[in-house]
Amino acid sequence: MPFIHACLLVQIIGFLIPGVNRKFFSSKENSKLMSLFTVIAAVFISAFHAYFTALDIELLNSFPGFNIIGYEGLLFQLTTIVSIIGGVTILIIVSEFINRFGLGNGVAVIFSSEILLRFIFAIDQVSIFYGRNLIDFASLILFGFICLIFIYFARYVTLFNRKIEFCASDDEKFFIRIRPLWIGIWPLIITESTLSFFDISLNILSFSTVVFTCAAASFLYAKIIYQPRRFYEVLLARKCKAHKNQKKIIEDALNQSMIYCICLSLCLFTSMYYLPIILSKGLGISFLSSGLFGAFGIIILIGLYYDIIAQIKFLKKINKFPDMDWQFLVVAHDEVHAEVEKACLRSYGIMSEINPSYFNWGMPIRTVASGYSLYVSKKDKSRALSIINKVKDEWHEKSI
Repeated sequence: MPFIHACLLVQIIGFLIPGVNRKFFSSKENSKLMSLFTVIAAVFISAFHAYFTALDIELLNSFPGFNIIGYEGLLFQLTTIVSIIGGVTILIIVSEFINRFGLGNGVAVIFSSEILLRFIFAIDQVSIFYGRNLIDFASLILFGFICLIFIYFARYVTLFNRKIEFCASDDEKFFIRIRPLWIGIWPLIITESTLSFFDISLNILSFSTVVFTCAAASFLYAKIIYQPRRFYEVLLARKCKAHKNQKKIIEDALNQSMIYCICLSLCLFTSMYYLPIILSKGLGISFLSSGLFGAFGIIILIGLYYDIIAQIKFLKKINKFPDMDWQFLVVAHDEVHAEVEKACLRSYGIMSEINPSYFNWGMPIRTVASGYSLYVSKKDKSRALSIINKVKDEWHEKSI
């Protein structure tokens, strides 16, 4: 979690200072610099978290009858800080090894492993409740049915995309895909944090409050992350045009797709917010089990599964051309940027492929824990870089 918070912090800084964001993603070396800043931020956040954890343990130790630590004060606090920083650092190193030599996003794999254990414990606890007659057989069957329906719906939302057709400068068609994952799960987390100070019950007023808060958070978050105007500029800079050559359609289509994806995400968020409450109060399912439908639950496992599937498809594509020495070219901001760059390079006769090393539901886009990488053959690499840099320079010279 300290590393994920650090990713968010660096992303927010990049959003507030656009020049920083452009510099981080301008080359592989600068992307490594971004990773370094993120790791440093993670270390400071870990130390901050560890210090207050130590204070909480010392406070618990002061209660009569409690003797859980042998020593208190500065030595215990330093021991806790060093231990947690060491643990976080080891996980970051392991995640980097997964990124380089394994399948999937390293941060997502490690983060999801804890969720997978929680899922196993949750199923075990449901069986214990049933064995002790705390829930009846009908409630058990209903809980299983709800799990299957939720997994199917979450899968549908994860795979859903709105295709928008464009033409590159050579009039060859390509598609960009707008997905609900632009919204991430953070609007739900913001909603849960905001409404945690209030008593939310199962009535119309509470339901309306949850939906309105989640919709507002989703819209604001999507405007920050999605930025249709930036996509519009990326398309124009690469001399791409919409179908029938009507430029106004580009921005309209992007905005309409964003609204559609927000609505679909909102349906998922509302069910994720209320399912733990309904299952706990209605069926008597423990919160440990019903909480798997929340923000850090099944949805991340589903996202991770399809992330790994996408990377396997990428490896299959490049293995179809064994004679080509594929090399890393550049990190794109997101999926749309990668697709546009690929179409632009193709219009110059350069073949490229996209490695989708992102974290669907756990992380927003444009962080060191996400992103799309373009790969080209070694013989085309220098030419491809010069084309990308030329397009950037020409666009920066124009007044937007």
